[in-house]
Amino acid sequence: METVNTAQPVRKNTMVHSCFLLVCLCVIDTFFTDFGIRQGHIQEANPFMSLIYNWSIIGFYAFKILLPTSLLIMVYFMKPSTVIRQMTIFSLILYLFVLSLHIYWVVIIAAFR
Repeated sequence: METVNTAQPVRKNTMVHSCFLLVCLCVIDTFFTDFGIRQGHIQEANPFMSLIYNWSIIGFYAFKILLPTSLLIMVYFMKPSTVIRQMTIFSLILYLFVLSLHIYWVVIIAAFR
């Protein structure tokens, strides 16, 4: 009797969904960061991203969204390794923290101005 290994498609689907969530978080974070900078509530703390933002806001959006989108495409078409899975989980946790912090700053600062 043949057994079918169904764990691999489920794991890949989970990775694709995780990467899609990462793209969504990145897009939301990019909007909040841009809003905070334009309103004068926050400054971009990452010197590299600050340089890109000052050079081109469109470039800022493109760069911020291109990286997780590239990961999503790679995971969709390739078999994700353990390292990629661990880095994706770490990135999701980090982005959730950073996004929460940005939203907190923009909401709190905007409320007191």
